[in-house]
Amino acid sequence: MAGTVISAAAVSELRQETGVGMMDCKKALMEAGGDKEKALETLRKKGMAAAEKRAARTANEGIVVIKTNEQNSVASLVEINSETDFVARNEEFQQFGAKVADLVLNWKDAGGKSIDDLKALDMGGKTVDATLTELVGKIGEKLQVNRFARIDAGNGYVGTYVHSDTKLGVLVELNVPGDDDKVKTLARDLAMQTAAAKPMVVNRAEMSKEKLDAELEIEKERARGEGKPEPAIQKIAEGRINKWLSSVVLMEQPFVKEQKIKISDVIAEVSKGTGKDIKVKSFVRIRVGE
Repeated sequence: MAGTVISAAAVSELRQETGVGMMDCKKALMEAGGDKEKALETLRKKGMAAAEKRAARTANEGIVVIKTNEQNSVASLVEINSETDFVARNEEFQQFGAKVADLVLNWKDAGGKSIDDLKALDMGGKTVDATLTELVGKIGEKLQVNRFARIDAGNGYVGTYVHSDTKLGVLVELNVPGDDDKVKTLARDLAMQTAAAKPMVVNRAEMSKEKLDAELEIEKERARGEGKPEPAIQKIAEGRINKWLSSVVLMEQPFVKEQKIKISDVIAEVSKGTGKDIKVKSFVRIRVGE
């Protein structure tokens, strides 16, 4: 509205509420004739437009965030993506990630739910999706909630690990509570093991028959290509599959802290020392961009 005088206090108030730049706040207030609610709606629409404009861009940077309850019996892990690593270090972006992780931590029905289900949840009076859209408008990059996981170990314990660059996070579920420092140390070591060695399954029995059959055929063709005699092909392929499994099955991997010891032996030793039959029930590993 022509002639409308916008006070510095009004501009400052709108900026504090939205996080948008001073000039954009002043422009929105002027277009709204000084009406704060109309100005808020204008800025909201601009944020949505910015999000739509950036939707086709690639967001392969970002962070992972882990949250746990006091007993470490429940844990959440989320991946929040940005276009650049510069934005991944933005405080407001990181705060958003922490809030989403808290939301997932307390989301008892998270199992089997999708990203769209998560984005529809309430976050301080607005949905996660609406909050994310506003953040896109403020930051000026494509941002997305890419993946999430939640583990409820019941009476057990969840070991956690986040790499120093905040781009790799791991949860490892144990069947026993963390009321012993040896169990806590083991859980931490197993989380670090999973981060470094990238296992596919906990035990060999969890590997699907389809995956094993496919790998076996690949190894057979590889052996034939090497000119191995046909009668020996099956045995050679099976030997190579066994070697491959020992590298991707957590319980069979060499311990990253002591390569001569297998993970199953590490767990057995701690079980003996604590008098508990410790088992790994599951794990989740998320690396940004993978």
